[in-house]
Amino acid sequence: MTTTVVLLAAAVATSALRTVLVTVVPAHRLPAAARRALGHLAPAALVALVAAAVAGRRGPAALLHPGTVPVLAALAVAALVAWRTRRRPRPALPILAAVAVMIIWEVLS
Repeated sequence: MTTTVVLLAAAVATSALRTVLVTVVPAHRLPAAARRALGHLAPAALVALVAAAVAGRRGPAALLHPGTVPVLAALAVAALVAWRTRRRPRPALPILAAVAVMIIWEVLS
C-alpha cells in the first residue's frame, strides 16, 4: 500500500513539475547552450537506465561478471550503429543490431 502511494505521489509531482516548467519556461526562451544540451538529455537518461540494469545491485563489479559480456557486446554494437547512422537517425537500427548480437551469441553459445 505505501509503495503505491509513494509511486502515485512521485507521478503527480513529476507531472506537475513538467507542466510548470513547460508553461513557465518555454524552450525558445532558454539560452542556446541549454537548448543544445536538451538534445542529449534523452540518450543520457537511456544510458543511465541501461547501466543501472546491467550493473544491478552489484555495482561496477558486475561489469566483470562473465554473464554481462554478451550484453556489453550488444551495447557496443548498438552504439557503433547509432554513431554511424547519426546523420539520418533511425532509432530502430541500434536496437535491431543489439538484438541481432544477442541472438547470434545465444546460437553460438
